[in-house]
Amino acid sequence: MKVCIVGNGKLSNSIFVGLKENYNPIKWELFDIKTNEKIIVIHAGSGRQFEECVNYCNRTGSILMELSTGENISKDNIECPIIVCPNTAMPILKMMNILKINGKTFSDNKVRIIESHQKDKNTVAGTAVEIAKALDIDNKEIESIRDIKDQLDIGIPKDYLNLHAYHKIIIEDEGCEVIIQLKVLGHDAYVKGTIKLIDVIDSKNLENKIYNIIDII
Repeated sequence: MKVCIVGNGKLSNSIFVGLKENYNPIKWELFDIKTNEKIIVIHAGSGRQFEECVNYCNRTGSILMELSTGENISKDNIECPIIVCPNTAMPILKMMNILKINGKTFSDNKVRIIESHQKDKNTVAGTAVEIAKALDIDNKEIESIRDIKDQLDIGIPKDYLNLHAYHKIIIEDEGCEVIIQLKVLGHDAYVKGTIKLIDVIDSKNLENKIYNIIDII
């Protein structure tokens, strides 16, 4: 199935280049949206073209992969499969699945969630939001690090300050501390994971509704 990439940021460009070996991706702005071709649309943009993508997928029954938290998706009048992917790195998704199944186990513990991304990211990371949901923590309690000095202090290499994703979960009890650390440097893990996810999604007979990628894999 043809794959169309939406967005012109670092991640979307990395995915576009990375998919060339396995697929023949096309940029959304070069794709003729007047056609009726059934495709996979990977939305990794700012959101400016999101409604246009949903309209196309609804009309053609195409599959939409949203590489975000999916908070901007209306649950009304969904006529295509929409897969929300707050992360595409496979080890991260596996850990998020474990937390989703077992997160409530820590409901009687003090839990902190810390995330770090490039300094110009002005929103809380989607992965952190999903982790908070799994652990029943309010999003407002997520601690975000954007200061370069602080990022160096937590072990982010200088070469990856503008291209990293870091999440730390601290679970505390009296005299006991459990730390889970998730770190992605660069975009290779996201690209490889996206390729695997496309293969999985393309092999399934998905209904016209919103899915979380964790529930599919």
